[in-house]
Amino acid sequence: MQIDRPITIAVIIFAVLLATFFFVVPKYKNLKNLQAELGQKNAEYLSKFEYYAQIKENYDKLQKRKSEIKKIDEALPKTADFGQLIYYFQKKTAENGLTLKSLGLSQSSATGNIKNIIFSLNLSGDYFALENFISSLEASNRLFEISNISFGSPSQPSVPQTELQEGGGGATAQFQTPGIFNFTFQVKTFSY
Repeated sequence: MQIDRPITIAVIIFAVLLATFFFVVPKYKNLKNLQAELGQKNAEYLSKFEYYAQIKENYDKLQKRKSEIKKIDEALPKTADFGQLIYYFQKKTAENGLTLKSLGLSQSSATGNIKNIIFSLNLSGDYFALENFISSLEASNRLFEISNISFGSPSQPSVPQTELQEGGGGATAQFQTPGIFNFTFQVKTFSY
């Protein structure tokens, strides 16, 4: 029995084409799908890598500016610590030569996320002590806004004068101590 060569070649080619169609083409499509998925995952990885690299860069910048951020946190704290504020006012009035007669919380309101806290301070002292106290409020890390100042009359209407004599020449210098005034303040501060 002799097999016809052209028919055998045609059958083999047909079998190879069928095997290619049923076995190789699906694997090739699967390979193309896997390559596309790999490209997509690689792009996601690169975008996440860039995102986290940007976060790390921003974190490093924030760490370098830690002292500045601390000042901002002190200027606008997260909580309104009334005890700390009252202590601050007592300390600053005493340091500047004022007497704190009374201190009260006038109101506490919120505008958006920021809370406004208004204190009323009744002080007594001279004008220069008041000026120093206002300067110390301005120099503070905490944000303070003076919304109202009222001046009262001096508690000592007549001020004694002191004479100072030099040698025997009769030169006289007179010094007058300033009067003690009553001040009423409204100071606004802020917190989150």
